[in-house]
Amino acid sequence: MKNILLVYPKIPRTYWGFEDSLSFIGKKASMPPLGLITVAAMLPEKYNLKLVDMNIQELKNSHLEWADTLFTSSMIIQKDSLENVIQRANSLGKRIVAGGPLPTQHYDRIKGDIDHYIIGEAESGVLSSFIADIEKGDAKKAYVRPVIRKNQKAKKIDEKELNYILEFFGNDIDMKEVSSKPEMEKTPIPRYDLLDIDKYGSMAIQMSRGCPFNCDFCSEPALFGNSSRLKSSGKLIKELEIIYNLGYSGGLFVVDDNFIGNITKVKDVLPEIKEFQRKHNYPFGFFTEASINLAWDEELMGLMRDAGFNMVFVGIESPDKEILKSMNKHHNLKIEPIEAVRNIQRYGIEVSAGFIVGNDNEPEDICDKIYDFCQDAGIPTAMVGLLNAMKGSQLHYDMGKKGRLLEGIGGNNTHNFGFNFKQLSGVDEEKIIKKYKRLLARLYDKNGKNYFQRCKNLLDNLGDNKNFVRKVGYTEVKALTKSLVKQTFSSYGRNYLDFMSFAVKNHMRVFPEAVRLAVYGHHFINITKDSLKAHHLQEYLIKSLDYFREKWDSKKEAKDDFINKFVLEKDRFLIKAKKQIKKIPRGYKENLIKTYKNVASALENIH
Repeated sequence: MKNILLVYPKIPRTYWGFEDSLSFIGKKASMPPLGLITVAAMLPEKYNLKLVDMNIQELKNSHLEWADTLFTSSMIIQKDSLENVIQRANSLGKRIVAGGPLPTQHYDRIKGDIDHYIIGEAESGVLSSFIADIEKGDAKKAYVRPVIRKNQKAKKIDEKELNYILEFFGNDIDMKEVSSKPEMEKTPIPRYDLLDIDKYGSMAIQMSRGCPFNCDFCSEPALFGNSSRLKSSGKLIKELEIIYNLGYSGGLFVVDDNFIGNITKVKDVLPEIKEFQRKHNYPFGFFTEASINLAWDEELMGLMRDAGFNMVFVGIESPDKEILKSMNKHHNLKIEPIEAVRNIQRYGIEVSAGFIVGNDNEPEDICDKIYDFCQDAGIPTAMVGLLNAMKGSQLHYDMGKKGRLLEGIGGNNTHNFGFNFKQLSGVDEEKIIKKYKRLLARLYDKNGKNYFQRCKNLLDNLGDNKNFVRKVGYTEVKALTKSLVKQTFSSYGRNYLDFMSFAVKNHMRVFPEAVRLAVYGHHFINITKDSLKAHHLQEYLIKSLDYFREKWDSKKEAKDDFINKFVLEKDRFLIKAKKQIKKIPRGYKENLIKTYKNVASALENIH
């Protein structure tokens, strides 16, 4: 295993991918594969390493031929790309080792022959055990170090999963139950030197893992536990130094699922981050994810602002209190969500937020309430998704017990138009999806009026934060130039120009951020328009198949005249559908082509 190729599969076009915005600044991907370069740092120095991030470069046969072994890390949304990588590796007889959230949670759903599964956090001992075994020529199929949580509800989830793992892999597994998740001090400094840094829109760093809360829909506690484990400030500062010394400055995503999971320790670290920033003239603008209790800790918000944080993603989920209770999200009930958002904004920190549609017993007007809330609060980046029962979550466990789970997995938490569970009796799923689609179309309207109004409200709400404003350099000038050329003449050009004029007149100090918001809007509006169009075409294909089936079944007799007309109508439909699919952008076209082929095949079998 001398030559190891680290492969990060392709992420399809998504809301968070910012693909339509990256072209404004000449970048290929929004952020690097942090997990994979962390694993790279854990591998013995005697191995030769190469990294291929398929989001910025093509995986070539020459890469595969060079390698003895492939290491991959993937999320659920990368499943199709991972399976393609596996197929190519299998065809060349290359050993493949798979880790990350997808193989950890869905090892039983991946097509192709994976030689070895690294399940869970690599620092738990699974990776070191695998390396030792592979060098002895005695490696197992899977390596796992499960932790059974003590909470009775969580314990049932963990025990069920462990039993299934043992059943699936049989004796070909190295399994040792452990009492706790690995400390973050065991995590080495990622191999940032393997990255082509200039190809990424932002860099990434991890300070902690784990979250103290147990939201019913969330699988993070099953993956990373309920104890927030932090790196030492010394190690964190070293990572910042390395990124800085590689010549990078700009946005830096702290990828923690809940940055403030351990508030006391975070407050100890933030002053040291502030000092690093001060010494280096504030090279980084941090953004992260945090629970809503940030909003009532004035000291914490001040420390984050002073350390250079300018954006935080908060899971608001629903403006309805009863729905929040049903989600076990009681920490969101302490203050009104609009007050929480305004509190954070007063510290000059932008709030982006997540919302969920499709909960049991939610009010009929929930989509209208979410829309009104986002407009009023000034949340340009409002990620709204349909409820998904993720494996490892309490919701998934409960739905399974009730017999409501459906087949299939999905990793796209917004702009996805289906559920993986059955609705309650009497609930019209199609009606929910229709309202959800209308909500997306309003939030990211084609003419941009609603989106840019939220941007205006945000700028009006923001308090002073000298770190909110990025330094203006070549990249920023390039973005502004492209923005003016491209967005002025777009479908939303009038409202774009109105917003830019508003920013110049009223918020010139933060004008670079106004440009960023406008460029983000280009992506959000486009991906919403394209996803809605693709889903409409998907529905058209399926409903047309039903139409032809009903027409054939209703015929009184198979006369030649009827058959000829039927075949002609069917052929015209297929030609028309194929033309419409060609107009759909990549990223959506693949699924439509699959549906088209299935429909065409079914139509051939009708007569």
